[in-house]
Amino acid sequence: MDFSIDMASKEEEQSLEDNEIVELKGTSIISNKQSREKSGVLYLGETHDVDDDMYYSSDNEEIWCPPPGPSYFGKTPVFDEISELYVSGEDEKKPDDINERSSGSEEFKEEEDTVDKLFNFMRRKFNPSFSSFIWKCLLFWYLFPTNYEFYMDDIIHLWIAQGYIHIPFTQLKTMEDIGILWFEEFGRLQVIKLSHIDSSTGRLRYKLNPTFVHKLQGRPNENNHYYRLDDVNAYISESTLHASLRDTIDLITLKDLYQATKLYTLLILHEQGSRLDQIPRDLFLKLPSLRALDLSHTCITELPNSIGNLEDLRYLNLSGTLITTLPESLCDLYQMQTLKLRGCLKLLRLPKGMSKLINLRHLDVDVSCLLVSMPPRFGDLAELQTLPAFFVGKENGCHITELKNMVNLRGTFRILRLENVSGSKEAKEAALHQKKYLDKLEYHWTELQDGLDLLENLQPHTQVQELQIVGYAGAKFPSWIGNPIFSILTAITIHDCRNCQVLPRLGKLPSLKTLCISNMIAVKAIDSQFCGRDTVSGVRDFVRFIGKKSASDTSVAFRTLENLTLKSLLSLEEWNGIKELDFPHLEKLNISDCPKLTALPKISLLNNLKKLEISFCPSLKSLPNEGLPTSLQHLVITDCPVLKDRCHKDKGEDWIRVVHIPDIWTDYQHISQAQPSPTTGLVPLPSQSLKSITTPMLSTSNVDNSKDASNDLMFKPHGDPSENPNDDQEKNSTGTTAPSKRKRFFFLSNFILNPFKSFTLKGTTTPSNPFHFPYKTLLSATNGFDLNNKIGSGGFGSVYKGILKENGKVIAVKKLSQSSNQRTREFVNKATLLTRVQHKNVVRLLGYCIDGTTRLLVYEYLSRQGLDMYLFIMDERLYNGKGGTTSL
Repeated sequence: MDFSIDMASKEEEQSLEDNEIVELKGTSIISNKQSREKSGVLYLGETHDVDDDMYYSSDNEEIWCPPPGPSYFGKTPVFDEISELYVSGEDEKKPDDINERSSGSEEFKEEEDTVDKLFNFMRRKFNPSFSSFIWKCLLFWYLFPTNYEFYMDDIIHLWIAQGYIHIPFTQLKTMEDIGILWFEEFGRLQVIKLSHIDSSTGRLRYKLNPTFVHKLQGRPNENNHYYRLDDVNAYISESTLHASLRDTIDLITLKDLYQATKLYTLLILHEQGSRLDQIPRDLFLKLPSLRALDLSHTCITELPNSIGNLEDLRYLNLSGTLITTLPESLCDLYQMQTLKLRGCLKLLRLPKGMSKLINLRHLDVDVSCLLVSMPPRFGDLAELQTLPAFFVGKENGCHITELKNMVNLRGTFRILRLENVSGSKEAKEAALHQKKYLDKLEYHWTELQDGLDLLENLQPHTQVQELQIVGYAGAKFPSWIGNPIFSILTAITIHDCRNCQVLPRLGKLPSLKTLCISNMIAVKAIDSQFCGRDTVSGVRDFVRFIGKKSASDTSVAFRTLENLTLKSLLSLEEWNGIKELDFPHLEKLNISDCPKLTALPKISLLNNLKKLEISFCPSLKSLPNEGLPTSLQHLVITDCPVLKDRCHKDKGEDWIRVVHIPDIWTDYQHISQAQPSPTTGLVPLPSQSLKSITTPMLSTSNVDNSKDASNDLMFKPHGDPSENPNDDQEKNSTGTTAPSKRKRFFFLSNFILNPFKSFTLKGTTTPSNPFHFPYKTLLSATNGFDLNNKIGSGGFGSVYKGILKENGKVIAVKKLSQSSNQRTREFVNKATLLTRVQHKNVVRLLGYCIDGTTRLLVYEYLSRQGLDMYLFIMDERLYNGKGGTTSL
């Protein structure tokens, strides 16, 4: 297949002013009134009416073609038709109906690879006004190796910096919105794929599809415009426009770029073990045309003043570096759109002249850095969309009033050091109620200060979805916080509000799903006010206004709440006020660190409650007389001595109230037959289930004889689906028979769990839960942790060989470092999970021990030779397709 490409522009090094890649020069759109009534197509933020009378007129040629927008990519068979018709003069016919046009496509077959379709689409001779920016976005992927991970926003901001994304007709959508559409379409075309979710931030990380990289290899470099360090066929020359290097390079390699005097893009891609700790001071003098510069995660501690020479720089990424300050010359880069400083934990201050960067759209600064306040006149940056945090200062020009004109802020926004706000008037001028694009808003005080009037005037826009209030020192909360006009508010966190004696009235928020209240040490009681009962008149007014709910509905509190956490309410003595029908969707209730709480409310009324956790509440004397709801599946009681005794299996006075609960944990020990993890709520798979999965993965016997095993694999505490004796086969959409859902589930389980079969050593069994070893037992086994028995050490502690006296079993005991601040419960939970990991390459954890501050983990002991056998014999067994349990 020929993948030759006709570039939309002769030389990409033309300036953006000479090559407005999406401006429709000499192009017109013709549409009659009739066509506008039939269909609309979203193209770059504007809706165009499209039908058989729409044409593009270019170069005196008239061609039928729907506008090439992201709404079309990957939507076969319409995609094929656009590919076929969107050409410059090759086809001037006008199909009568778009659906007929789709079904008539012959050139592209359904089974054809999606990437091939993409190249077929891109290789045609398009109208240059449209194809140029699409093609450049596509070629930009060449700069990233196959396994390199990236974030969506980084790619979009790089596209914008190069001018690849532009709004030709309307401002109804931002360039970022359009970039998201294109990014998603590249995903649907399998150009990119999801790699994983960042555990620390929750952000999605992506990487390129290797198939696409293979097809793209070499194509961008017909004019040597692109250079990637690991491409052996690429080289740097005067015509190189875009380059990506690895951060393991040295200064000599970096200086090779000096000959690329027209370089637009320089990306230093992050790897482990960066050696780049400085930037040559003349680098930016040699590369004056740079538009995008990524130095993230290098070891640099400063940025040369010569950065001010890059007048066209639009994108600068310094995330994860060790810089403490930025040069003032940075503020001369008036074209700057994106400045990323996430993870710059040593950053002390921002340049004083930052207010000159009036085109700045994204300033990603870490809330954990050492900033004290924002630079003066920060409010001049009215185009800002991304600003994770604003540090309120006391100096002139650093007040909270600088937020007044920042109406484009979006996403998560934190206001820190609110104690520096002088009064309510100043707070009101911040106009937070006008920030309609903010999804999550956080208020933070670092010093105790009564800020009721201040917080009253910091009311957010009614479309906010999450709220967090930390360190507020007022005696009560503002009136707006529980107002049902916040119709899409789904999550609230209130933390460390030490002077508040009454919880806010939150019961009438119509969409609240998650509520966490912690460290409110002055609250003594929770009553019906928490449910908003005394605000009925206001709610009725609201109900009449929206015209959706009757007045009788307003009696139900927390209609949508699913998770409720009450933690460290040190003065809380009583909780009442729950009525029938309240909390109809509450699934998880966590009550922790409430040492004075003597009784629980009528939990039996919570008809949807699935999990109840009660910890560190020593004054609780019993469970409610009404009992617990029948829906409850998991009960966890920790450090509540009286309650623990009353729930003792078969003996405790409250056992009759909890006997119906499948999974019960008291002080990290399970006392029920089904034994779920207290962290996940899932029942562990019995070892017999794993041992039964011993035949080759594709064997049909797995399906035919899987009844018992599949039943073991089901998570029964969540309810067994009713079994139909005739469900062995199901009819699919084509009328043919297909395996039942139960059999398909078992096949999937076999597919997933096959590598994790049970491998046991001589004299061992596979515990379904961790065993708690007495400290004296381990002390005796290791001869008092004699140094002669020490077999290794690391950052987390030392490992000792031991022999259990009762059965002679050899074990390895890891004595963890006492510097860890991990709580007991967290430690036990992790130990519980580790004992359930059974894999051929994992030495199995047998149990744990807690003795005061001492924490130990007990493993199977394997000699160095035994470990080699353990790894390689298992590999050989799997290779030969043998099943069963192997003993060494």
